Amino acid sequence: MAQAEEKKWELNGYVKGLQATSFTDLDSITTNSLLHNRLNFRWYPSDSWKVGIEVRNRLFVGDQITANPLLTGIEDDGIIDLSANIVEKKDVLLNTTLDRFWAQWQGTSWQVTLGRQRVNWGVDRIFNPNDIFNAYSFIDFDYEERPGSDALRVQYFKDTDYTLDMAVKITDDPDELIAAALYKFNKWNYDIQLLGGVYKRDIVAGAGWAGSIKNAGLKTELTYFRNYQNFAGDPGTFISSVSVDYALPNSLYLYGAYFYNSSGANQNAIENLVSINLDVKNLSPFTHNFFAQLSYEFSAITNLAMNILYSPTDNAVFINPSLNILMGEQFDLSIISQSLFGNTNNYDLLFNTIYTRLKWNF
Repeated sequence: MAQAEEKKWELNGYVKGLQATSFTDLDSITTNSLLHNRLNFRWYPSDSWKVGIEVRNRLFVGDQITANPLLTGIEDDGIIDLSANIVEKKDVLLNTTLDRFWAQWQGTSWQVTLGRQRVNWGVDRIFNPNDIFNAYSFIDFDYEERPGSDALRVQYFKDTDYTLDMAVKITDDPDELIAAALYKFNKWNYDIQLLGGVYKRDIVAGAGWAGSIKNAGLKTELTYFRNYQNFAGDPGTFISSVSVDYALPNSLYLYGAYFYNSSGANQNAIENLVSINLDVKNLSPFTHNFFAQLSYEFSAITNLAMNILYSPTDNAVFINPSLNILMGEQFDLSIISQSLFGNTNNYDLLFNTIYTRLKWNF
């Protein structure tokens, strides 16, 4: 019998409908809708080569078009802007963005990837000080693929002993240059990584590890930045995260994390939590951040979770409950709420949004 021809390409993706209702009181209710489509294409021209192209198409409808001027100016920070507004009206905006476009060569011990890709060096779930190429915010729950970078990445694998990962962000702006190497190995039953290089105008050095203490998982990331043009005068920025998680036999999952940012503010920073110009050096506007998550699987198809972020700065409290229901193999329904409370003297409700999301995978 003739052997079936190996598939040379594949296409998958999803369509999501997201309905948002925001308010701080009954006199300030706004509604917004988002139709989000993603297409993931892979081409395999040979056993050693692979090409990836991924596109996200978003149709925004509602008050957000005029309330958020950043929407009409959507653009990526790559060397070429691969984002375009196809339709742009007062209450309707259609944007398409090519956020993955890469070619990859795979050898016995080497892997080389060139193009728009995600260089993921973080080991933790919420705060990733080691993720210097493409930082992300856990508040942006609807972008599970997370941002990418225009980069050249070279990886060397030595069996299971160690991995050497080197990457350079492709840019024509020296202030945006990122070039670093990460060395990863296993010791004492811990996955340990060390990184060093240049981050924009800073020298960067960091470390991370992931393992367990008895039945509890332990993850830590540390990164230090210091301006190399003003090395003596710059005190540098130190960011770190440590987390512990534990899964109980009754399907209850517990997660706790602490994130420290030496450049974070100690007052009047709460509004920057959601309007922050995201950067790995500024994953949170606060110096001290405490995060907790509790989730419970009622069944194989239903999960209830509660996320809480607290900072003593401005008495900031971010509350994020969610309910996720699998509706067959291709559909899932999510109900998500995000609320931010805080002020210097009391707990004011600064914003509150309730999301309903239906997702179809294909």
